[in-house]
Amino acid sequence: MNTDIKQAMHVEAGKSFGTSEANENERHWNDDKIDRKNQDPTNHYDKTRMKLNFEIGSDGKVHPLGYQEKSLEVRLQERLTELGWKPFKPDSKIQPNCCAKFIFGGNHYRTLEMAFGTQTVNLEKGADNSYLQRCPEIEQWAKDVYDWCAKRYGQKNIIGFQVHLDESSPHIHALIVPVGQRAKSGRECVMWSAKFGKSCYEYGRILREMHTSLYEEVGSKYGLERGDSIEGRHVSHLNKRDYIRKLTHEARQAEKAVKGLQSMIRKLEAQIFNYKSQLDDVEEKLASGRITLDKYDARKADLLKLIAEYQTKLDDKAVKLQAKEQELDRMTRDIERVGRIAQPFRNHQIDFEPPRITGKPTIFGVDKWIEEQNRSIASRFVKIVRQIEALYRKDAELQVQAVQRNALVDYQELKWLQQENMRLTDLNDNQTALMQEFLDQMAEPSARERIFTLADALIGGQLVAVSSGGGGGNADSDLRWDGRRPDEEEEAYRRRCLLYAKAIVIGNKKFSMKSRL
Repeated sequence: MNTDIKQAMHVEAGKSFGTSEANENERHWNDDKIDRKNQDPTNHYDKTRMKLNFEIGSDGKVHPLGYQEKSLEVRLQERLTELGWKPFKPDSKIQPNCCAKFIFGGNHYRTLEMAFGTQTVNLEKGADNSYLQRCPEIEQWAKDVYDWCAKRYGQKNIIGFQVHLDESSPHIHALIVPVGQRAKSGRECVMWSAKFGKSCYEYGRILREMHTSLYEEVGSKYGLERGDSIEGRHVSHLNKRDYIRKLTHEARQAEKAVKGLQSMIRKLEAQIFNYKSQLDDVEEKLASGRITLDKYDARKADLLKLIAEYQTKLDDKAVKLQAKEQELDRMTRDIERVGRIAQPFRNHQIDFEPPRITGKPTIFGVDKWIEEQNRSIASRFVKIVRQIEALYRKDAELQVQAVQRNALVDYQELKWLQQENMRLTDLNDNQTALMQEFLDQMAEPSARERIFTLADALIGGQLVAVSSGGGGGNADSDLRWDGRRPDEEEEAYRRRCLLYAKAIVIGNKKFSMKSRL
């Protein structure tokens, strides 16, 4: 049995499921989005293999990826509404789990074999794999995993079941709503504890049973052994260099969160100070007779209420800040720990028989007998020392190889970072020039007003007439406006509307100037 050919299953509790996650699972991306994603060295999305992605529908059959009219997050919300699920208040410190996000996979080479058989797959970025054909085995494996999920959680609670063949290793994303029954009414409802337990200990037991069940019902049919238990361990399925990069990214995010919380705390403290100053001012007006008692009471009550509200928010942010600082400190220690390449040598145990004196000394020739015994003992000691030396020499060789591999990865990453720095420097210079030009153009009040008017109209989805300078009428433009793109974020869309409005207005202004000339 090859113990390296194992199945993999990861489950994560979800308190929400956003549009960006849905777009990624269903690959609602354009080429620009894919290129931006692939700029991250840890990502590998192959455009030429995306046509091979598929999903298992509610009928249990294979369908093209993203074939359903309603998007993944919409289907999830509809199912949650059917079950009467309601989240807590938006400002609540905790939120209930409403979905389970599964990832199913397995050994890299075995899953590639299931997906593409004996066909050669080029895993280099930018490679052309358009000639590949999807094999039936990967479809059957996905169906079996789908049946396993349907048996445990109910078919109607499987919101999405997407199979990705365009990344380094084939894998499945499954979005499932955990459903249980209320004890008194017996009514179905969203209930995480019904499927995954009420405590971490119960969750660990259920997870072990899930791995065993998945192996017995699915993995064993495809030569995938049961995965190793990760209970009580911090396990990463990334190589060491990518894991360090992941930890570094998370630490940066935590550092940003700390700075954000510190900024919010300062603002809250300033606001509380402002309200207290207003309260002192009101009391001073009452003492000087510039305000009546009833107005004083009303204003004081309002200010005290506001101070109490902001103090509650301040206390909450202070608690979150403390937790985030502790998290950042832990991440920093983890980065320092895993960043060390050279590790302490292990203590090896060697089974050996201690040297012993053999035989009895003769009456004559004692010196010769002693010399022979010493040679025998020395020979045995040398053999033991050489065994120990060979083990530690092997450890040293492995550490040297690890240092060499990490140095090579560091060099490759350095070259990539140098190229990325050059690219970003050029981009920054270009953006600086464009921004300066934009500010110069916005300095004219009439142009500024027209730009913001047109941008607001575009953001609101309205059609407007743009005047070409001093005269009336509509101006035709060579710039095509395609509206909001399916995968476009709100801020990016607003920025594009503003740039488009600027191009239209400034273009019309230049056209008007040429006409007058």
